[in-house]
Amino acid sequence: MNKIVDTPKPPYYAVIAPAELSEDIVGYPEMAQKLIEIAQDIPGFIGIESSYMRGFVLAVTYWESLEAIQNWRVNAHHMIAKQNAKTKWFKKYFTRIAKVEMAY
Repeated sequence: MNKIVDTPKPPYYAVIAPAELSEDIVGYPEMAQKLIEIAQDIPGFIGIESSYMRGFVLAVTYWESLEAIQNWRVNAHHMIAKQNAKTKWFKKYFTRIAKVEMAY
């Protein structure tokens, strides 16, 4: 999914998730693809933009509401993936949530 997301007229929300990857990322690309497929079934999911550079990944997901983000946050598949990321795939990561008020 290497494309710019067609977002609705603001406001909407962006979840910005940068991560420094560990040396062992076996299983990570497959898990990331599966999570995108699962997220598409969460009401309020708009889309994802992502980028990968050696040792670093950045994902920005777009959501209609904070409630939609919360529903994704507690999704069982997402929670399992986050646990694997914390213990195996990521050296460091952070999650930021921003309200998009203007887009052009």
